[in-house]
Amino acid sequence: MNLKVIYEPKGPAGEYAKLALNLYNGCIHGCKYCYNNTRWNKDKFFDSAKPRTGLTSKIEADARSLSDEYGDACPEILISFIGDAYQPAEKHLGITRLAIRTLINHNLPFTILTKSNLITRDFDLLQEHRKKFRLGMSLITTDDFKASEWEPKAASVLDRIYTLGAAKKHGFQTWVSLEPVIWPAEAVRVINSLYHLVDFWWIGKLNHMKPPEPVNWIEAMRDIQAELEAHKCKYRFKKSFTEL
Repeated sequence: MNLKVIYEPKGPAGEYAKLALNLYNGCIHGCKYCYNNTRWNKDKFFDSAKPRTGLTSKIEADARSLSDEYGDACPEILISFIGDAYQPAEKHLGITRLAIRTLINHNLPFTILTKSNLITRDFDLLQEHRKKFRLGMSLITTDDFKASEWEPKAASVLDRIYTLGAAKKHGFQTWVSLEPVIWPAEAVRVINSLYHLVDFWWIGKLNHMKPPEPVNWIEAMRDIQAELEAHKCKYRFKKSFTEL
């Protein structure tokens, strides 16, 4: 199948979902741990976020192809691997909202991973599709000071927790990307604080850089798993942990 913007992610990215869709070029969050922080054009990437060219018609074409090919058996589509679908520009551009509407019109399953509470704006659309939609939230800590140091322009931890709570009230399935684990004790605190709002957990370790303090990753995995098991959580460790 010749898809235009929906694609099959490879490597570590492919652990989350079989299909993905990136809506914006760039991301203003400026997260220190982001893969793009290791690239030569990182300043340009974090400076702004602009919609990808010709996106609306390409999503429509891909959604039609996937619907024709798979029907009700289409793999879940993750929005998005690169950058956040709810950039500040989304508030007035509505690119993500258009993409959501298109995927819903073709009855395709999808999940959105974000750090923004702007997603609550689209709960009216997502409510209609809640059997085929899951909301994912990225969290690395419950400490706003630590979060602001590592994710300087992202939404506050409290805003993200509020969004998870609002999603549960709307009957949405929720999941948390607890990645990267930077401080194992913080990861344990996130689980202990939010297990009642989260249906599934993905856990991955810090990559591309050294942690601010030495970490025994085998011990960290053991402690995090113990907390997940204590609360009877559904979870999966990414290969960054399982292939240590």
